[in-house]
Parts: sequence; C-alpha cells; structure tokens
Amino acid sequence: MVKKIAIVSPNTDTFTNPTMSAMFKLLQDKDVKVYLFGPQQSPGCPDSLTNIIHIPSLFKLNLFRNPRYYIKHWLSYCRVIRTLKKEKIRVLLGVDPLGIIVGGRIKRFPGMNIHLSYLSFEIFFTEELSGHYLKLKKKEIKYSSAADSLLVQDEKRHELLILENKIQLPDDKIALVPVSPLKIEVAEKPDLHTKLNIPAEKKLAVYSGSVGEWCGTKAIIEAFNKGYWNSDFWLVFHTRNPIDINNEYYTELHRLDTDKNIPFTLHPHPFEGFGELAVFLSSFDLAFALYYPNNQNPYYGKNMKEIGFSSGKFSMYMMLGLPAIVTNCEIYSKLIKEYRFGAVINNIDQLGNISENDYSKEDAFALYHDLLEPEKALTGYIRMLDSINN
Repeated sequence: MVKKIAIVSPNTDTFTNPTMSAMFKLLQDKDVKVYLFGPQQSPGCPDSLTNIIHIPSLFKLNLFRNPRYYIKHWLSYCRVIRTLKKEKIRVLLGVDPLGIIVGGRIKRFPGMNIHLSYLSFEIFFTEELSGHYLKLKKKEIKYSSAADSLLVQDEKRHELLILENKIQLPDDKIALVPVSPLKIEVAEKPDLHTKLNIPAEKKLAVYSGSVGEWCGTKAIIEAFNKGYWNSDFWLVFHTRNPIDINNEYYTELHRLDTDKNIPFTLHPHPFEGFGELAVFLSSFDLAFALYYPNNQNPYYGKNMKEIGFSSGKFSMYMMLGLPAIVTNCEIYSKLIKEYRFGAVINNIDQLGNISENDYSKEDAFALYHDLLEPEKALTGYIRMLDSINN
C-alpha cells in the first residue's frame, strides 16, 4: 500500500480544484501523506486536510536560464528529489503541462525510480499556440512519454489529449475522473427571496463565477437587452468579489442591477469552500454554465470548446439537482438525450424557447449519481497507484 505520494503543481488554486480536493480527502482516509510542491496556495490548505505537507517551490519552463530564478529554481528541483529519496516516495503526480514537464525531468534524474502520473486539467493544442505556449507544448509532448499513467476527465478529452500529446498507455493506466465535488449534504436551504429582496413569486436562476465574455457575461447581458430573458425567473449574478470598475461589463451589469424593472441582482460574496457555496446554490431553480471559446489565450480555445466533465461548475449544479443551461459541446449534446439536466444552447436567443417541462431536478441529480460522482473513479485511480508496489 502506497503511504506517501508527491505532487508537483504549478497552480495556485489547488484546493479549489474539486478533483484535487476529493483526492486529498480519499488519500487522508487511507492514511496517505501527500507532499505538495508548488507556489503559495490561495486559498490555503483547509484545516480538515491534515495529511498535506506543502513545500513552497518555484518551477519555470526554461530550466535554469534566467539568473533571477536560477537559485530558487534549482533549489525547488533539489527539494523534490531530496524528499523523494529521503521519504522513499515512489509515486509522483504532475499536474497540467508544466507539472508533467517538471515530473519528467525529475524522473530522468539519475537514481530516480518512480511512477510518474500525469493529471491533465487543461489541454493545449499546437495549432492554437505561439511563443511561450508553443515552447511549453513541445516540452509537454516530450515529457508526456515519461508518464506511466494518466488522469483526464472524460472520453472526449481523453481522445484529444492522447492524439495531441502522442501518449501511448494501456487502458488500465488511464483514469477518467470528472472535475466534480464529493457529495455535499445541505441541511437547510437559505431563504434568498428574503435575503436578497426578491419577489416571492419569482423563480431563482443563478450565474456564478467570473466576469468575462468567455464565461457568458456578454451573453447574459444580451439576453436582458434583447428580450430573450424569461421574466418568470430572477437572475442572481454571483461573483467572489465586487466587479472592478475598469471591467468592460461593469457599467452594463450595474445598470441591470439598479433598474427596478429588470429581474436581476448583483451578488458579490466570497465563500470559504465548496460546502458554503453548495448551501447558497441549493436555493436556486436554474443555473448557467456558459463557455464561449475564443483565441485570446490557449485556455479559451479548443480546451474550452470541449470542456465537458472538466467543468466543476456544471458538476456542482448536477450534485445539487440544479438544472443547468449550458453551451454546446460533444459531451453535453450526448448527455441531454438521456438526462433532462437542463438545456444545451448554441445561441442565447434560445432562452426564450426553454420551459420548465424541458428539464428535471431528478434528472440533474441522476446524472451526478451515474456519471459525475468522483469517489468511485478516484478510488480506482488510487488503487492503480497502489498496484505499483505489487
């Protein structure tokens, strides 16, 4: 049984990734100690996870070339190698492109006998890249060949990553794990009609997340401006922080918020964790998980177009039995034929054609139970890591 593993992640939001949080919890249940190498985390490790040892580390794409980072960069690699040897750790997980690059370099260090697993949450495509990101992609492809196993979210993203990175692994070394929280039980739903001063007869819809064209802000504004919005619903537009005055949508969102004739409320409010967010979301009747690909950066291209089960937002809604309006992708267009989890739209003007008869809270929750609940898939992945000792 593996009792210690190491993770290399370049990301600062490790503890807001539902897959990582669920995996940490399951590893803690198995008394597995986790050494996490990467930048300072925001938010930090929750108090409930006592098996995590975070070792601040700096990793850059170009190995030891910039004098400014030379010492910090070298020491970070030394920390990982020293910890692996001292603690006799045989399993190293590399998160996203830079994580597998670092992991691949470490695996090739003399004397390293480790199982390297690639945890892919973002897929970059060579045809969309230039400059820094193209260099990153080429190295990612190179070091993907050093991976002994792979974690990715669904069949479509698995297909895309395998082709793009030229990865050759047997099926029993590939885990399909949706970005999804472990089941959260909500004891009592808050009365948001009273709290947010919303008329009692209005059904509640929620847009929760970032502010930008890529995540549907522009589309939501258009729905109100052009009369596509169903006036039976009141939209709560939730953000973690107040919208910056320099944001391109600041004026329009505040105009919607202050117009008493428009069923719209801005609600900036931070939540400490998935539990608090789940309680808030549980009071809604309908939710939005909109994704609009663009060419502004590699995260927003084909990676977003086929977001599928890498959308933690969509999974959270399904876990709560909260029907969702989503933009089209291959996975969602297939699922909607079997589960009436909400609606799949190509254009925001389709909102006017959606009725309550088109979706079902029961179907949304059934989708989570059948395909998105992560414990079984993660347990299988952890079991596969355990097998390296056998």
